[in-house]
Amino acid sequence: MPFNYVTVAASSDLFTPATRAFGDILIIGKGSVGSSGSAAQRFTDPATAAEQYPMGATKLVEKIETATTTASVAAEFPTGTEVVVGKDSTAEVRTIKSVTPVSAAKFTLTLDKELKNPHPVDDPVVGHGTSELADAISTAFGQTPPPTVVWGIELAPANPAWANAFTAAVDVPAQIVVLANTPLSEQPGTNHPVELLAKHVTAVSNTGGDGSERIGVAMLDRTLTQAKQIALNKGDVKSNRMVLVAHKSDDDVAAAVAGVIAGHEPHISLLLKPISIEMTQLFTANEIDAYRTASINWVASPVLLPGHALYLGEGLTASPVGGKEYVDVVRTLDDISFRIKAALIQAVGDLRIDRPGLRTVVTLVQSVLSPQVTRGVIESYAIHIPLLVLMERERATLTAEELEQISVGRSGRKVEMDVSVVYAGVIHQIAVKLVLKG
Repeated sequence: MPFNYVTVAASSDLFTPATRAFGDILIIGKGSVGSSGSAAQRFTDPATAAEQYPMGATKLVEKIETATTTASVAAEFPTGTEVVVGKDSTAEVRTIKSVTPVSAAKFTLTLDKELKNPHPVDDPVVGHGTSELADAISTAFGQTPPPTVVWGIELAPANPAWANAFTAAVDVPAQIVVLANTPLSEQPGTNHPVELLAKHVTAVSNTGGDGSERIGVAMLDRTLTQAKQIALNKGDVKSNRMVLVAHKSDDDVAAAVAGVIAGHEPHISLLLKPISIEMTQLFTANEIDAYRTASINWVASPVLLPGHALYLGEGLTASPVGGKEYVDVVRTLDDISFRIKAALIQAVGDLRIDRPGLRTVVTLVQSVLSPQVTRGVIESYAIHIPLLVLMERERATLTAEELEQISVGRSGRKVEMDVSVVYAGVIHQIAVKLVLKG
């Protein structure tokens, strides 16, 4: 072994900035019948969610002695649910036609066929299938391309505590928030769940921690007239942090749209992206024009696209205020903001407020934005640090006021920086003038 006067053991300790998925979803919704709710849980496939959030079970609160099409139970099932009444040899399978609340702990189920066997009090009533929350998670995963991660926060079906769920949602690392099977409807009073969703995404995006910016997705109530649907886009809901979609489907369209958004990078427009739902009726040209004017998206099936599949007709936010008319603008701004913060965190506590230090800060931002230009996400950018401009000049040429600015910056240990980004949106419409000459 040769003799060395100086020995260096080299190792790599490169800084790796934080990263986040461009489309993790949080779905808040009613879980298993009889459940009191549960904390946020992370899913990477719909099967696990179905196991976690089954339809649930309750019990009879009144005995059944003779043939009847009604049963009194302790918890409410959704209409259309197939249930098993009783156990062992007396078990009978029926479908719920309607539910009538009697009290907070008693509900009358109207069944599609008579129960022929007697059933004592406390006999189980078990639902087949999965809960609204599990169905919404499955719908989100059913899009192409699918999301990577979907979070779920389960609410008690009988008395959903929406406010508590939104409090818990603050700490969930998701960029898209949606409510399971909860359309924006004409609910008496205030604090409709979708209104609470709008308040949540706005508050967390503006005052939450680094990287917590998010958008909310909600569907309109298809049973309302178009005029009433459009009138609901107001107040807190009318925000560029919200995405509203009109439809003519019985599926959870909000969860489907959230899955579509999560399956694409932030700078990808949602226009004409496929959506996997069942919808046979389409909107008329006049209906589409009204929705477009009201900043509401719709589901379409353009005749120029083969296959008669369904697509998102637009990629609008619920409000064009602040130049954020399109979802991809909001998401791209959030994504770039996060990337810049993640790169600059290594400068805090180490770099000094001098020319080398501030030049390094510029380099860090360039390391984030230059690849975005190369990938075509943004067209160009400009970085301006006022203190660095002053420090680049000869000290003798600075005025007393400019010297004071440098002194204040150094003593306050705060650096202000302006970053301008040129974002070129994709084509949404093309006007063609076709002239035929003889």
